[in-house]
Amino acid sequence: MLELLKSMLTPVQLIGYAGMACAFLSFQCKKNRNFFICQTLCGLFFALQFALLGGWSGFLSNLFAILRGVAFALGPRFHKRPVLVGIESAFSLALVLSLTVFHEPLWVAVLLFIAQAGGTWAMWTGDGKKIRLFQFCVASPIWLVHNSIYAFSLGGILCESFNMMSVVISFVRFRKTGFEKQT
Repeated sequence: MLELLKSMLTPVQLIGYAGMACAFLSFQCKKNRNFFICQTLCGLFFALQFALLGGWSGFLSNLFAILRGVAFALGPRFHKRPVLVGIESAFSLALVLSLTVFHEPLWVAVLLFIAQAGGTWAMWTGDGKKIRLFQFCVASPIWLVHNSIYAFSLGGILCESFNMMSVVISFVRFRKTGFEKQT
């Protein structure tokens, strides 16, 4: 029992718990800017954790998620189609690097690309409902598979579980009209 507790409190797992806290808070933010700031911090913690775990697809996906969060948090002056294309291209680069440089399994790299590229599109819309539905139906399930089977991250597993619960809570809290309007 003590060994299990020790394994849950390693420095690498603690980094994941910090990412989990940022992700959970992000879905409780009513303003998109605050959502994107929390998501940026989440990406920072998980990029570090997956680098330490040797999960390179997860590392690259989160590294570019930091860029995405910063760009989206800066608001309307960065809400331009070239920015979206650049961010989506970064996730495509993460896919290619994961396969060619780090030799990650195809299924891992492709699933994380779907989660991140699709999540980027959802965030780009500025529609809180679309963001949360994509997270609940696509991104979180994909990351749950990654964090459970490929690069074990207890913080990541808990994060995605809490993300899904947080999305449900946000729908209850904000109801149909409580989300910030599209930018």
